[in-house]
Amino acid sequence: MKRPLLFLLLLTTTSTFAQIQITLRKSFIDSLKNKITITTDYTIDIAHKTPNPVSKDADMHIAGRSEDVGLPMVAEIMNAAGQPQALKFVHSVEGKDQKTPLTGVWRLWCEHAGEDIQDQGEEIPKITTTNPPHVFEVHPITKLGTFDLLPTLHPIGDKFTYKKADDALFRYAATRCTLVPDGDNVMIQTNGIGFNYVECKIELLDNPVIEDDGRFIFCRITSLDDEVVAQKVRIGFVLNSPPEKKVKTLAVGKTMHIIAIPRIDLALVSFRLKNADNPKFPNILSWNLPFELIAVAVMPN
Repeated sequence: MKRPLLFLLLLTTTSTFAQIQITLRKSFIDSLKNKITITTDYTIDIAHKTPNPVSKDADMHIAGRSEDVGLPMVAEIMNAAGQPQALKFVHSVEGKDQKTPLTGVWRLWCEHAGEDIQDQGEEIPKITTTNPPHVFEVHPITKLGTFDLLPTLHPIGDKFTYKKADDALFRYAATRCTLVPDGDNVMIQTNGIGFNYVECKIELLDNPVIEDDGRFIFCRITSLDDEVVAQKVRIGFVLNSPPEKKVKTLAVGKTMHIIAIPRIDLALVSFRLKNADNPKFPNILSWNLPFELIAVAVMPN
């Protein structure tokens, strides 16, 4: 009875939170919907002086702006303390209005949206805090300038507590979402939710879809005690990252123990928009939040 009770509770409580409105260009959605990463020129406005402690998450927040994205954003180095030269570089360009090449996992997620309406393309003033109201992140960063940060995609450490898969995924699935098309744009209305760094097991359900920056695989998600918490979720694996190298060795039906982060699934957003008038999918624009996972670490067996 525990799981249905939690699910019903979440259905009734998520709608009570302040609703967040994100307006995106449909062309932007289409450009990212089947991409695991984004590459852009990034102006670093302000960064953490030092990375978060391991007990918090070991990330380093780097707030800034990108003309390609057109939204306030934060980029994050995972397990940042192990990259002292990259951190030194960040502080050398911080606040200088200098564009720096940046590649990493794009992430649309309403964890730190505040109460602001997020409209893509509006003028963004220089950011003055490392955690401004934002819905768009590059997290984790895989390359910054000339620094290869793929090795940072590893477990955070014993002092960090990961989110439990059954709790996190039920919260994701219970989050309300409404899509409102408006010409070349779409407004995504949803509620705030966090729950990063989920520890789970995955079972490969199908062969991968290979992209130029990695691969997507549909997987069954289970808790650490092998209880199924989601029958089918798309999971992205960054090209040449430790999780991608591991999953390449596995066949359909095999399992893997990972750490993952959630993001809004823009492929499903696009699908819902294209099928708004399809009678096979009634009320499709008001279905709950479409989400997917990105594998950011492999846990030891």
